[in-house]
Amino acid sequence: MNDGNPLTRLLGPPARVLALAGGWWLLGFSFVTCFEIIARKFFGFSLQGIDEVGGYTTAVVSSLAFAWALVTKSHTRVDFLLAHMPEWLRAFLNAFAYALLAGFAVFASLRGWAVLEETIEFDAHAITPLGTPLWIPQSLWLAGIVVFAVIAVLLALHAAWLLLTDRKHVNHLYGPMTLDEEVAIEASAIATRTAGKDLAP
Repeated sequence: MNDGNPLTRLLGPPARVLALAGGWWLLGFSFVTCFEIIARKFFGFSLQGIDEVGGYTTAVVSSLAFAWALVTKSHTRVDFLLAHMPEWLRAFLNAFAYALLAGFAVFASLRGWAVLEETIEFDAHAITPLGTPLWIPQSLWLAGIVVFAVIAVLLALHAAWLLLTDRKHVNHLYGPMTLDEEVAIEASAIATRTAGKDLAP
């Protein structure tokens, strides 16, 4: 995470909690999936609906990770021309990129809310053996999207403000990660893993 940005320092921890929750969910679901495979292969029975829950898991966990990917600048950006542009143009494009992302996130939240409203209105259930009330996975999925939208809007507003007051900070805080920053992140991760091994008995 870019510690030079006061907003990412503030918004990073809750986004990280959501990402960790999604990671633990995936880990738990992987154990359940392994149990399902073994049970089918050797004992001839199934938990029923594991594939359905897997679909919900993919959607929900993805939405929970969006915010963390945003504050850590992990979303993919095509930036091979950006470094060759003048500073003012880079600043504008970086701020504009965040504005577009925020607009998309808000649109996704509004459309997601419309879908959830319709689901609740008609008391929709999955046409599966589980008969899952669809408002449950949709609510969890929408929660991740809304958090992502809120953070995206706040970052976009901050980038726009800096564009008007301090262009250099736009490129530093909202531009793509430099090679040095990526190397520093990888080196920090390696150091953390090495320290953990050294502490192990």
